[in-house]
Amino acid sequence: MNKTAWLITVALVSPGVCCSTAAAELANSQLQGLRVHTVEGVLRLPADQIDLGTAALIISRNWGTNKTLYTYRRKIDSMAEEIQRRLREKKIPLDARAVAEINRYLFEEQRFQSVKTADNPDDLFLHTVLDQKRGYCLSLSVLYLAVGERLGLPLYGVVVPGHFFVRYDDGKIRLNIETTAGGGTADDAYYRDTFKPPAGHPLYMANLDKRQTLGCFFNNLGNSYKTVGQIEQAFTELTRAVQINPTLAEARTNLGNIYLQKGQIAQAVEEYRQALRFLPDDPKTLNNLGNAYLQQNSLPQAAQSYLKALDFDPSLTDAHRNLAHVYHRQGLTEKAFEHLRIAVGIAPQEAENYLALGRLQFELKNLPAAQEMLAKALHYNPSLTAARIELGNVYLEMNRTDWAIEEFTAAVQKEDGLALYAWFGLADAYYKEKRYDQAAQAYRQVLVRDPQNTAALQNLGNTLLDAGQIDEAVAAYQKAVQINPAAGLYYNLAVAFLRQKKYEKAVTNYQQAVQIDPNYTAAHHGLAVCYHYLNNKSASRKHAQIARSLGWNVEEELLK
Repeated sequence: MNKTAWLITVALVSPGVCCSTAAAELANSQLQGLRVHTVEGVLRLPADQIDLGTAALIISRNWGTNKTLYTYRRKIDSMAEEIQRRLREKKIPLDARAVAEINRYLFEEQRFQSVKTADNPDDLFLHTVLDQKRGYCLSLSVLYLAVGERLGLPLYGVVVPGHFFVRYDDGKIRLNIETTAGGGTADDAYYRDTFKPPAGHPLYMANLDKRQTLGCFFNNLGNSYKTVGQIEQAFTELTRAVQINPTLAEARTNLGNIYLQKGQIAQAVEEYRQALRFLPDDPKTLNNLGNAYLQQNSLPQAAQSYLKALDFDPSLTDAHRNLAHVYHRQGLTEKAFEHLRIAVGIAPQEAENYLALGRLQFELKNLPAAQEMLAKALHYNPSLTAARIELGNVYLEMNRTDWAIEEFTAAVQKEDGLALYAWFGLADAYYKEKRYDQAAQAYRQVLVRDPQNTAALQNLGNTLLDAGQIDEAVAAYQKAVQINPAAGLYYNLAVAFLRQKKYEKAVTNYQQAVQIDPNYTAAHHGLAVCYHYLNNKSASRKHAQIARSLGWNVEEELLK
């Protein structure tokens, strides 16, 4: 739920009966929610017994804060008590007229402000809002609701696609309150026109109870954990969000994104489909559904989803890039270039568009064009690691290993999710320059990040073999074979044993290779050589003849 630009209107104030001037305890003082200490404890309560402020502070504590729950809750209580005192002094009753006083206190005097963007995960949490006096639509609304429940006002959270606000509703007077605009108000038509919630939706535009408000909070909480790389915790929070608010399309989409990241494609597709049931014209969900189909290699369905996304939002550059990728895989290269050119036209300074163009040119072996596009990507976003790695790969193909090493070295410094690929490229570049020690060190860095990476193990073995470290090469190949018993890995292991003159072990592994691939020419030749040294002339001749029939230039001595 993101911050939105807003026009402030003046809340209506009507005459009425004044409240008592006697001191009063806070309206939430008897709630069971004040006496729970865990999220699980909160969720076991009836919705009307939840103390929203306490629940949000428990979540803040789990995220991490140096101060106690009670310290922050005392801050909220003090705010409510101060507003309560002012209302008594000004003889303002606890009805819709109190809203203006809350707004004045929170936004004019205390100067709580809306952040410009909602991309900092810390800005979700109530302790950050209280410490920094800043937040976005959902987090500022939670503070507003926490104060309101202490005053006993009929305030409710309200969600629409991509936004959250507060509503005062006593059955007679209804005010939509914008916490991102100093408490300004707008009518329902504004939200329908701006955020386009589907008509008849059971959740959007409705007065949420406190459990449902927490369900919206768990949705954003899951995204916060995803942002900091805690995927399993993100999954937990988004699962809670969906359980509480099963019709909240954003929660379904975000849970689908986690499933996609975990490689659980069928579950991702199901969540995206559920999201589209409740919000059928959401282009981002359609784009993500296309990504899931793409991972399933269902190219026609992926293309259909991307095209639907572009029907609803022709400016969605992600969908243009993704559709271009599908078209390229389908052999429709011109259509791929067409959509990438559209993306550049929409966002000429968006580095990812040039990255996609560079990748496409690289796959087509148009190396100068690929270099130009990737350089543009880095011009607009020098920290775009993927572009730097791709540019390194282009330089490798151009035999400019010095330039490739420079790009890969810069990329490995980032230590982000692409570091493995940067180390792999750096290792390949060092190997190409026959700098075997540095290549081996770089391949080992790949294996630190992915110990099961058989390609790195194989390349490490090749590097060690070329460096004359045959025992170490054998160890690398053996580990690779244990993970993936492929013909090529058995062949490499056999070559290493042949270098050690361990002919029986070499034969065993060459035989494994030809058992998996009977037409493995080099393995047949290797068997011919080994049997020759073992004085098994008939076996040597047999495999030499097979190798020759498959096109190998066999030594005459092996054919005798």
